[in-house]
Amino acid sequence: MHITSKIPLRIAVIGAGVRGTSLARQLSHSQYPVSVVAVGEPDDEKRENFAMEFNLSSESTYKGWEELSRNLHECDAAIIATLDNQHTAPAIACLEKNWHLLIEKPLADTFEDCLLIDNHQKNKKKVVAVCHTLRFMDAYRKLKELPDSGIIGKIIHIEHMEAIGNLRFAHNYVRGRWSKESNNTFLLLHKCCHDIDYINWLIKEPCRRVSSFGSLQYFTIANAPEGSSDRCINCKLSDTCIYSAVRIYTGGQPGEWPAKDISREHTPASKIEAIKNGPFGVCVWRADNDVVDHQTVLMEFEGGTTVTCTLSGYSGTNGRRMRLQGTEGEMLFDEANGNISVKRFADKEPVYIDITPTGAYHPEDKDIVDNWLSSIFESTPVAVDTREALRTLAVVFAAEISRMEKRVVEMSELL
Repeated sequence: MHITSKIPLRIAVIGAGVRGTSLARQLSHSQYPVSVVAVGEPDDEKRENFAMEFNLSSESTYKGWEELSRNLHECDAAIIATLDNQHTAPAIACLEKNWHLLIEKPLADTFEDCLLIDNHQKNKKKVVAVCHTLRFMDAYRKLKELPDSGIIGKIIHIEHMEAIGNLRFAHNYVRGRWSKESNNTFLLLHKCCHDIDYINWLIKEPCRRVSSFGSLQYFTIANAPEGSSDRCINCKLSDTCIYSAVRIYTGGQPGEWPAKDISREHTPASKIEAIKNGPFGVCVWRADNDVVDHQTVLMEFEGGTTVTCTLSGYSGTNGRRMRLQGTEGEMLFDEANGNISVKRFADKEPVYIDITPTGAYHPEDKDIVDNWLSSIFESTPVAVDTREALRTLAVVFAAEISRMEKRVVEMSELL
């Protein structure tokens, strides 16, 4: 698989949203000879903006992966950054054309489709990498280095929290594009597969059994305040409601998050129009959402280590938190506050390590792309290939089986 030719590796991008565009931008910083040669994207504006940024002709732009895979022949690799439930078909089509792949997480939205992609990868022997970003982020690399060094002894228990700020949760998972499972996938897979992948990377032994509990508890019609309306624009409680769309989307700059998400034009008038008629103006208790708003996963690993991983939409801050307890000490990781504390039992005081992020959008994307390209050009290992993604995603699927069927799931049932 070692490549010595100076002819650029020709790469197509399937899905020209935020993630696909960000990953494509990293190609220009690569040490390897690569070029973006095509894009497949059903949204006209996104497709046109991508084509303009990457200097693509109209003949190199396609309205979707089907058209691209059918008509594009001068290509060697593809980045797949479609919605979670739209990875399998384009991945199989691209592998059939003998293209290398970089796939946004998750590998696929069902365990069976993960197996299907893995089998195609083995048959075609192409490089397939999956974007599990936590493995590449500086703070999480440091978090893994510390227990790997033995500083807290053997890990006995981990308590992990994926804390989603309440307003972010309402925006994305109650009113927003990921609010219904049928439009994307179940929330644990969409939001927490990074976390469970990281936990399974952190602990050296394989996961043995899984149990999970969770539900849509609060954002339902049963909890709508008395006197509230279907839409915030004409609700008499709008001035006092925490989740008032009028307050949330007109209280700041129209071109900044979260207001920028609700309309393509960023003017006060366009925001009011979106609140009147669009999904972001619906009462959060009447939004027709169905994904869980909280879920806890309990994992037991070979060797006895236990882990709780909690996803919650009821946090005052955004960011992950983790407590690692070992035989010789304890570590606390706080992404929102930007630090890790290490308290060895033999020491009087903890040590604090700064992990303040840079503030750039997914700076780890450069390392993800470099890792993929290095494997293609130099035959170096892929951080998360299809087999590794299948191993860690199996825990996510097992957790959802447990939640739905109200039972403990043995990992031997899947792997």
